[in-house]
This record gives sequence, C-alpha cells and structure tokens, in this order.
Amino acid sequence: MRWEPGEVVTWRETWRGETWGEYPVRVVEDGEAATVVYTAPGTRFSFAGWPYGLHPWEGRSWTGNGVLVLHQPGDAFAIWHFWEGQERRFRGWYVNLQEPWVRDGHAFDTCDHELDLWVAADGSWHWKDEEKMDDWVRRGRFTPEEVATIRREGERVLAEWPFPTGWEEWAPDPSWPVSS
Repeated sequence: MRWEPGEVVTWRETWRGETWGEYPVRVVEDGEAATVVYTAPGTRFSFAGWPYGLHPWEGRSWTGNGVLVLHQPGDAFAIWHFWEGQERRFRGWYVNLQEPWVRDGHAFDTCDHELDLWVAADGSWHWKDEEKMDDWVRRGRFTPEEVATIRREGERVLAEWPFPTGWEEWAPDPSWPVSS
C-alpha cells in the first residue's frame, strides 16, 4: 500500500516493541525507491511512553521552516533536509541513524539510534550526540556492540556520500495546513 502525496501519516518511535513517541507528518512522495515526508512548523510531538523520564522534546512543536525527511526502504538512516530564513536558504542534511521504517497502515515505526551526523551545505560534517552514547550503554538502551554497529552505519553513509539528494530546492505546498 502506497500513501498519496498530501496524506497525513503517523511517525511512531518505538523501542523494544513499545511506542514511546509519535507525531503526524505529511507525505510528499511515496514510491518504490523512497518515501519522503514533511514535518511542518507547529507540528506537536507526543512522547508519552518515553521510558527515561521526561523526553527533551515533550510538549514542544516543530519550529523554523519545517523539515523534509527522505527514507529509502531498508536503510538504517533517514536524511533530514533543513532550510533557514524566510528565503528558505538550504542549510544542510541531518543523517538520522535509526531502525529501518516499518509500515503499519497509516503509520510507520522506527527507533532513533541517538547518534547522528550533521552535514552542512558546504559538505563539512560532524557527529551529533556522540557524547551521549556511553550514558545510553550504562542505562541499558544500547549495548556496546549496538553502538559500534550504529557508528559503522554512519561511516557507511559518509563513505557513500548521498549528497546532494535532489530535494534541496523543494518547498512545501502552501495550502497544506499543520498536520494534527
């Protein structure tokens, strides 16, 4: 089952079979090669099931120019596209390391792996949240082996260098309301 452009689906964050967060996203494109979704400014997040106390994004809404997320089937990452300013100048890509998406009706499930990459529009890059991984191992969210696998996936993405993606000039349909 493919989703139609403009359709709203639910992005669910899961961990060990339990949903701990969710929010609505709008489908931009859904095909065999990729699924592309958009989170509009003002979209509210829910992290009611987060097992580690208050989630840092609980009660917040997306701000800025929104974010376009490109996911290819089976990939253990998604590429987030960011713009800045009213002129929507392309700022860069955020490589979100995660479990591959699993469709479930009008939703999809994934598990954020916490360690990510920021790749600026000029091609410079750095790891994001690297300092948190030892704490996640101590708290039981990941094993040292899982952290090593997550890091290798990030290194693989860098080696393949999928940038630019072709979505850097994209803009949302101005008639789309904030998803709820």
